[in-house]
Amino acid sequence: MSTARVEAEPGYVLHVRAYRDTSAIIDVFSRHHGRVSAVAKGLKANTKGRQRWRADLQPGNLLFLSWSGRGELKTLSDVQLNSRFPLKGDALYCAFYVNELLQRLLHPLDPQPDIFSLYGQCLLGLSRDPEPELALRHFEFALLNQLGYGVDFSTLDDCPAASVGFHPEQGFLLPELLPPDSPRFPVADLQRIASYDFDADSLKVAKQLSRLALAPLLGGRPLNSRKLFMQARKRSYE
Repeated sequence: MSTARVEAEPGYVLHVRAYRDTSAIIDVFSRHHGRVSAVAKGLKANTKGRQRWRADLQPGNLLFLSWSGRGELKTLSDVQLNSRFPLKGDALYCAFYVNELLQRLLHPLDPQPDIFSLYGQCLLGLSRDPEPELALRHFEFALLNQLGYGVDFSTLDDCPAASVGFHPEQGFLLPELLPPDSPRFPVADLQRIASYDFDADSLKVAKQLSRLALAPLLGGRPLNSRKLFMQARKRSYE
């Protein structure tokens, strides 16, 4: 049975959705309790306390959260802001994407302190680096490793081919073992990815590779955050 009351637990907001008339369900990622869902009662109320909660319960904020309840859905009792990661533009949409990955891939109430630390590093990178792709690719491959589905780049040592394919279950494959329409990745770019020594070409390859590696874990369902990002990009060009 899960802990009845938790006080001042470090955590980040992953998602907020409306619940009944004046409340909301907050999905958070906490350091010691993993992914937790809690009802924020009266969140829409026009009181100073709930106005502060609404301001603080935003993506990119590190919070101290308190909740109670023995079931899977908790009741939020306190929210205190610890620090903010200023996320704007593409960086904010990247954070939405990372949040959705965690919602989809982590089990409720399953502590993942190492992933919690990786997530904080990712938010820091998104808030500081003018190229958010770097922080995303670092996080994706580190997340795969933590979940036990890491890409094994060591099989590329002494690889006789200039390019290879990839299968999530089989790893890297020589060209002669690939179907004709399978993507091929330059080994030189893959070795840069393995060393986290990205350039423009290896970043593009890393994006393709991470999508292939994550696809089976996501069950073939599209990510809403990608759709939101594409819609925002389309509006910016109109």
